[in-house]
Amino acid sequence: MFKTNDRVVDIAMGVSFFIAFMYAAMMIFDPDVLLMRYDDPSSNPDMDTLKVFLFWLGVANAGMITGIIYMGYKGMDRAFFAFAVPFLIFSIYWNITPAQNSGNFAGIILVSLGLLGLIIARARSGLPRNPFDIPKADSYFGTNDMVTKVLLFLGLIMNAFNVVIYFIRPEGLIEDSPFLIMSAEAQYFSMAMMFMSLAWVLTLLYQMRAGYSMTMIVVGLMQSTLMFVGMLNFMIRNNFSTTDGNPLLAMFITTFFVGSVILFFRNQSKA
Repeated sequence: MFKTNDRVVDIAMGVSFFIAFMYAAMMIFDPDVLLMRYDDPSSNPDMDTLKVFLFWLGVANAGMITGIIYMGYKGMDRAFFAFAVPFLIFSIYWNITPAQNSGNFAGIILVSLGLLGLIIARARSGLPRNPFDIPKADSYFGTNDMVTKVLLFLGLIMNAFNVVIYFIRPEGLIEDSPFLIMSAEAQYFSMAMMFMSLAWVLTLLYQMRAGYSMTMIVVGLMQSTLMFVGMLNFMIRNNFSTTDGNPLLAMFITTFFVGSVILFFRNQSKA
């Protein structure tokens, strides 16, 4: 697997896959399991807001397991590590406060094991050891396909915008979304969206220099599809009401989904 013929790499990636799969399943399908570790319903009755942000973290983990499966067939891809390693570091940071409040450090331990697995696999995979020694492609994103370039630039701009807006107005997403209710915990959980966008900024900057990554296009397709389906599910449950949604967030999700589909079908034959 992973075109390395190294059992240690297989085991390390398997550990990372299992942990990401476990969190993706819980965060997307049964977030109550995790919420009981971090939150007391009697002190914060609005669990639905927290579930929205856990869903976002679950989507990020689902993208990671998709990327690992894809690399299992196609081989290791540096762009994946440019996304996954920072995202897991952000996740460990995110887990510190809830762990201190609850006294349960299982999340930090498991995410750290997932990160360790990626680092071991990256070090033994035959990829250049210096992660900052990035080869320069002949053109931006390593392609002359203008549609691919424009969509990847658009993805970089939109995710960078999400990060900047969060630091300027961290409460903005909750305040602009009628279906979300502000609380200290909700504000903390909202970092999930910013961390996901920041990880995408890093990997897109890498790809802009070294060339686009089909692995990350597949990761983006999985994440955008889950987000788009989640948005449609919310709209259906609310009878397509235009008063409860966040138009800017809906535009971001829709653009992410449509762009990912176009990128996939435009480039998959070259993979």
